[in-house]
Amino acid sequence: MEKIKWIEEYLEEAIRLAGDEGHEPALKLLDKLLYEEPGYGRLHNVLGNIYFYYADEIASAERHFRMAIKLDPMLADPYVDLGHLLCEEERHDEAIEVYTKGLKAKQAFKSGLLSGVAKSYELKKKYKKAIAHYKDALGHSAELWNCMVLEESIKRCKRKQKLN
Repeated sequence: MEKIKWIEEYLEEAIRLAGDEGHEPALKLLDKLLYEEPGYGRLHNVLGNIYFYYADEIASAERHFRMAIKLDPMLADPYVDLGHLLCEEERHDEAIEVYTKGLKAKQAFKSGLLSGVAKSYELKKKYKKAIAHYKDALGHSAELWNCMVLEESIKRCKRKQKLN
């Protein structure tokens, strides 16, 4: 789905509002947009982010992330965000599934998605699979700081493997 310029400006404003004034004014603005364009995937992703990161309303956040994916399956961001939410909720199998599906999205953040899969496997104590996915994520990263984090994650999993 192509970006709608006027909505994108409101989405940026809502994110600013959430950071500066809290989630309530941001949600008020987005509710008006939802009435105008209920089928816009990016709108649902921003709603999901505000519910998850600012309002701590997990069920609403999950619903909007899933709606964003349904409406625009090629939009990459909701896969990362929904995967993160599911991982935080210790729903690791679901997180792995969402992260993996996200790899097919347009302009997918492959390093982040693969790292999310690896983290979920690590938390499930499946260290061999975690290491393999961290290595795959490393292959898709070009930023020094991210490479260092991934390398440390591999080392951490190897230490945990030895303890088990």
